[in-house]
Amino acid sequence: MSDTRKKNTSGRTSSSPAKKTTSGKKTSSGGTHTSGTHSSSGKKTTSSARTASAAKKTAVRHTTHASSQTKKKLTTSQRRELERQQRITQLLVLVGCILVAFIVLMVIIIISDKEQRKKDYTAVASNAAADTTSSGIESALYSSDEVYPASTEFTQAPDGEQLKKPAKGEEVAVLETSMGTIRIRLFPEYVPTAVENFKTLIKNGYYNGITFHRVMDNFMIQSGDPTAIGTGGDTAFEGYKAFEDEFGRNLYNIRGAVSMANAGTNTNSSQFFIVQTTTASYGNLIDAETFVSYGGAQWAADAYEKNGGTPYLDGQFKAMGINQSGHTVFGQVYEGMKIVDKIAEVETDSNNKPLKDVTIKKAYLQTVK
Repeated sequence: MSDTRKKNTSGRTSSSPAKKTTSGKKTSSGGTHTSGTHSSSGKKTTSSARTASAAKKTAVRHTTHASSQTKKKLTTSQRRELERQQRITQLLVLVGCILVAFIVLMVIIIISDKEQRKKDYTAVASNAAADTTSSGIESALYSSDEVYPASTEFTQAPDGEQLKKPAKGEEVAVLETSMGTIRIRLFPEYVPTAVENFKTLIKNGYYNGITFHRVMDNFMIQSGDPTAIGTGGDTAFEGYKAFEDEFGRNLYNIRGAVSMANAGTNTNSSQFFIVQTTTASYGNLIDAETFVSYGGAQWAADAYEKNGGTPYLDGQFKAMGINQSGHTVFGQVYEGMKIVDKIAEVETDSNNKPLKDVTIKKAYLQTVK
């Protein structure tokens, strides 16, 4: 027994390594624990990695969001700039359209004005033969196949001679009217027939007591008709024949010009008119450039622009075949245009006849001293 106990003791002793083994199991178990500890540590590492990854994603999202916000801000700024540029462009286009419309309107007004003037002046210059109560400057005289011929003995007037004052010794015409005195320089060297007719009628007292039967402000004043209705008048020549026109003498219907009224070609008699307008009225000739291109003198174009007048009544253009109504210029007012203007301003009826008579009380010739 004693041995058995010893053996058992020994066995226990021998079992000690087993315990160690067991201990080793424990150790193994501990190793397993240790392994478990390492596994837990791995889980923590994985969790940290995930946390880091999530943090990175969050950071990326924040960065992306910030970037998106920046893009949105830039897009808004750009859009505002674009809208501003569009507004500026629209404003410029609007201003441009307004300017173009204004220019077009002005061109239309100018063209319309010229066309209307052409119609008005053409009508005024051509209708008296058909209508004795017209507002033109023609005298509606009888038409005759027998015409007193114009003198062939004449010279061409020097440029600008028409506007010069009369020299000493010249014979001028004086019209004492109920509104004042008008003095007229005559041009016998350049238009001898018209001047001879006018001077002879004055000497015969023909114009004394005759009225200005047709008056148009900013156009002309007309006289020489004893009937005072625009249909009468005689000449100083045999049989009271109308006399031929005298055109192309370098004399023009400038303001102050004294011209023959008529009812068409070669129908001159006693009626005359004084050009009163202060503006140049070109009629079918349109403007000064066209006037010169058709043979009008440059000095006359300058005088028309400066003084005014009715170049569309110049006879030389009718002689050239242009649709103009020609009137022979035979004198020029050199004193008394203020009286002419006063007469032109009087009140008239629908036929441009003064409501209160304006008369030539006396007409006579006078030598300049």
